[in-house]
Amino acid sequence: MPESAPVVRTLDIADTVYDITWQTAEEGPDITQGERHRSYFFDLPGDVPTLVDTCFQNRAEYLFEAIEQIGVEPERLIITHRHLDHVGAFDEVVERYDLETWVPEEDNVAEIDDYGIDIETEPDHLFGDREQIGRFETVHVPGHSPGNSVLIDEEAGIAHCADTVSGSDRRGLPAGYLLHPPQATHTNQPPEAAVEAEKNLDKLLDYEFDVALLNHGTPVFEDASKKLERYVNFESNFSGEGRSIHANDRKTIDADELYSRLDE
Repeated sequence: MPESAPVVRTLDIADTVYDITWQTAEEGPDITQGERHRSYFFDLPGDVPTLVDTCFQNRAEYLFEAIEQIGVEPERLIITHRHLDHVGAFDEVVERYDLETWVPEEDNVAEIDDYGIDIETEPDHLFGDREQIGRFETVHVPGHSPGNSVLIDEEAGIAHCADTVSGSDRRGLPAGYLLHPPQATHTNQPPEAAVEAEKNLDKLLDYEFDVALLNHGTPVFEDASKKLERYVNFESNFSGEGRSIHANDRKTIDADELYSRLDE
C-alpha cells in the first residue's frame, strides 16, 4: 500500500523527544494503528541533538521534512541494528547533516552485504555493550540481529528498545504492554535466533525505566520496566502461589484474575 509522509509527534514524556512515524496512507492519521516504521529524535538537556535510526533509503526526503518540522538539526546518529528499515538512509543522512555516527560493532553497516543494503559511509564509532553515548547507555541484546542494541537513559526514564520488543497491539492485543517480536521478523537469522533474542531480554532487567520506545507497535509510557520484568519472568510470577501455568496444566485461571495479576 502507498506510504504517507511521516507523522511527527512530540511525546508527552518530554517536549524534546519526537516520534517520527511512517504508515500506509489507507490506515489514516491515527499512528497507533497497524504496522509502522519509526525513527526517534532526541534533543535532551546536556546532550547533542540525536537521531536514532534512519528508516528506508527511499524515505530520506520524508525524514528530512520531518526534521525540518522539529526545527533542530541532528548532530549525532545512532543505529540500533542492521535491518533495512533502520539503516537504509544512512548515507543520505550523513551527507545531509555531516553528523557523528555510532553503529553496533557486530552490525557494522559498512560491512553488510545482505538485506539489499549498500552503504558506502564508514561509521565514526563502533559500540558494544554497556558503553556511554551522551546520555544513553548501550545494552547489547543480540538475537534479532547480531548487534541489536537498546539505548537507555535512566535519568529520563527512557529505554529506546527499537525492535528488541514490540508493542502488544502489533499482535492484535490492547496497547500498553510489551511482547517479543515474532520469529519471522528476525530477518536472515537462524531459527534459534528468536530463542536467543527472548532469552537476552534478561539483560534489560538491570535497569529501571517508565517508557519503552518501540519501532513497531505502540510504545509503553508507564511502568515499562516492570511490565517487561513480568513478561520475562512470566513462569515464576505465576507460580509463586503454587500454581504453574504450562500447556499441559489442566488448571485454568479466570480472565479477570489473570489481568488483575498482570497489573499487581
